[in-house]
Amino acid sequence: PPPRPLPELDLLLMESTYGNRRHDTQDPFQQLAEIVNRVAKSGGVLLVPAFAVGRAQALQHLLATLMDQGDIPKMPIYLDSPMAIKVSDIFCQFSDQHRLSHEQCYRLCDGVTYTRTVDESKAIAGQAFPHIVIAGSGMATGGRILHHFKRLLGSSKTTVLFTGYQAGGTRGAKMLEGVDAVKIHGGWVPLRATVKVISGLSGHADYLELTQWLQQSALTDTTRIQLIHGDPEALETLRVHLQEHTAFAVNVAGYRDILRL
Repeated sequence: PPPRPLPELDLLLMESTYGNRRHDTQDPFQQLAEIVNRVAKSGGVLLVPAFAVGRAQALQHLLATLMDQGDIPKMPIYLDSPMAIKVSDIFCQFSDQHRLSHEQCYRLCDGVTYTRTVDESKAIAGQAFPHIVIAGSGMATGGRILHHFKRLLGSSKTTVLFTGYQAGGTRGAKMLEGVDAVKIHGGWVPLRATVKVISGLSGHADYLELTQWLQQSALTDTTRIQLIHGDPEALETLRVHLQEHTAFAVNVAGYRDILRL
């Protein structure tokens, strides 16, 4: 559910991941459907590096909904992440804690093959095309997705879909920049796959949503805001924006700063 307005407080540490940009207004259902349909038509495979907590479950929900609506063809989907599998179980167990209904929770697990063991993960290599693999890590810095990368990035029939923020210097960020090869487990793997991104699935509020949340809260002019969790440009842009549109004292938290209440 949406975050509640804040009560009166002295100090707020506030994230700034989207401190300098708005969310993509495109419909993620439509974006995903177009990508999956292209993969199905080409007879290829869709590899989705995904964060295990939240993003993997959102993708399962989107895919299940699109299949039920007939917007994409039915095809094998593998959730190849032990942590994401456990989190999916938790989503179903505590369906009262989020916006998906109990039925939607269990539906997102239907039709998805959970590969818990290493042998089950390796067996995906024998799967006929097309199919979809969702695996960690979300920025392709580690996890089982790398084994699928080593096997499939060299094929032009492969599509890699990033669904979350890619920090600078990570393998995911480099792939979005259009590099010709990526280094995996000490060796270079040619990148001939199509690389796509869906940016509308982020759980972070953008700078206007953060501002609206502050304005709805019971904060006072004496509330101090320290911005954290953002790239330098996002931090500084949000600081300037809040100073121009609110009455709060806003600073960027510095390394090893000591904040006294």
